[in-house]
Amino acid sequence: MKETGKGFLMVTLIGLFLFGIGQVVWAEKWEPFQFRGDERFEYKILLEEDEEESEVIYILDIKKSKKDEDLFEVTYTTKVTLTKDELGPESAFGLWGVYGISLNMLVINPTYGLFFSQMDLKVGEKMSFFGAGIVKIIGKEKIAGREGFVCQLFSAEEEDKMIAEWVIDPELALPLRSKIFEDDELQGQIELIKYLQY
Repeated sequence: MKETGKGFLMVTLIGLFLFGIGQVVWAEKWEPFQFRGDERFEYKILLEEDEEESEVIYILDIKKSKKDEDLFEVTYTTKVTLTKDELGPESAFGLWGVYGISLNMLVINPTYGLFFSQMDLKVGEKMSFFGAGIVKIIGKEKIAGREGFVCQLFSAEEEDKMIAEWVIDPELALPLRSKIFEDDELQGQIELIKYLQY
């Protein structure tokens, strides 16, 4: 009977060890802004300004050049509906001068992007970003037919105060969704509505 107990204990320990190794192997890393080319991202952006919500469509289209395989043709498109009174200098230059949050900061602050390249993406992971904040991976979510890890950034001083949330698919160069908060209020959101590879 003792031999059976030892055998069971040994099998259990080996199983737990292999499961632990498997968790490390299955954890994924994310390298933001590592575009493949021949891909198109289409996002819906929601912004709040003076208690008014506005919606903008942003498209990033990256195609390999037919002239040289090391060159890429990149097209940026911003689509919004404006009234006649709103047409003016801001609309002629892409609307980003109007909003307080720059597009790159809304997608992901480049500093946080650097930190993410060091972090294992797996549900339950928690990492402190050198006093800049604490990231917790709380689950997974599907957006635009793709699945990503839900990553929430909290203040280093107040761990219950959320600063940002991203849904990250490690296979894509940009998040599936990004939310920016200020004083627990949503300031802006960008969410993937379509991703294509050519």
